[in-house]
Amino acid sequence: MQDSTKHIADILNDLVKEHRWEHSIASNKIPVLWNELLGDKGKDICIFQRFDEGKLFIHVHSAPWRNELSLRKLELINKLNQKIGFPLVKEIIFR
Repeated sequence: MQDSTKHIADILNDLVKEHRWEHSIASNKIPVLWNELLGDKGKDICIFQRFDEGKLFIHVHSAPWRNELSLRKLELINKLNQKIGFPLVKEIIFR
């Protein structure tokens, strides 16, 4: 007789894949990942607004920081997607 026990993590992973919830779950992690990416200084200069259809909207308090983040946009997108595990973030819009 085979042991048919599964770990709860395996069951949950199967459920997520079966219902294709990967993108929804990852989308909900983006605000936390964004804050981790920028660190403590980032909390003072910008605020996560929303994530919609691959676009991340960020409010930046000052024009110089908005320019700096715009120059690093591709790097930030790549780092976020690396943390997520698949290419979810397509664009970052700084306002």
